[in-house]
Amino acid sequence: MKYLALLSCAYVVAIVGCASRPDVETVPVGTEVEIVRQDGGVVHGTLTGRDERTVSLGVGKTGRSVPRDQIADVRVVDRAKPTPLPPLAKFRALTLPEGTRLHLRLESFVASDTSRVEDPVEATLIDGVLVDGIEVFPAGSVVRGDVAAVDPSGKVKGRASLALRFTSVAVAGRAEPTAIVARHDYLAPATKGKDAAKIGIPAAGGAIIGGILGGKKGAAIGAAVGGGGGTAVVLATSGDEVRLASGTVLTVSTDEASEVRVPIARSL
Repeated sequence: MKYLALLSCAYVVAIVGCASRPDVETVPVGTEVEIVRQDGGVVHGTLTGRDERTVSLGVGKTGRSVPRDQIADVRVVDRAKPTPLPPLAKFRALTLPEGTRLHLRLESFVASDTSRVEDPVEATLIDGVLVDGIEVFPAGSVVRGDVAAVDPSGKVKGRASLALRFTSVAVAGRAEPTAIVARHDYLAPATKGKDAAKIGIPAAGGAIIGGILGGKKGAAIGAAVGGGGGTAVVLATSGDEVRLASGTVLTVSTDEASEVRVPIARSL
């Protein structure tokens, strides 16, 4: 009897153990699923494929892959009968797409004649950022980076230049900032554009400056200057320096995709 009891117990343990293991093989391709990783991250998307090493999901306009050895749980999403995530689930792992636009207000003063490479730069996010309908960065989040490159007037064909590199976004209440890659370059206007670059020009003039600064990124800051949205000053007086005052409004775009971890709120 004792032997049979032990055998029955072992059988029950085996059944429970097997039932608790994630079995992505039984889920049809095209099914909406939530995969819980070993680190507590939840990846939500449509199952698009699998191989010996990874499981692939379609997530919004992008794709994600999860290594099989990182999968702790797989759940089919039933919107009619939603089930709570397991205790292991700590955050939603969302993908911030390449090219995401961040509208910022500088909190640091930077200038081509006074700033140095690696000088810290800080800005505040003006508008919240959504990914798949979830706010990943609320307005007021702190965006940090540094001066990536700087040349004062006279060193590069007589025109000053300045490049800002943003590397992280810190959200209040989250333990770790999100790593990002975003760079914004500025070039002082050529000498023949001095008069057009002075403060107090109308919005149309701001757009002209944007063109001088170079491309779409330049146009964003040019419009801010002309429309009075910020206090950026591209000096075209003696010195031809690039100067961005604290309070300058600018728009930067991420240069590559990155993962954002949004904590899962649980009811008490």
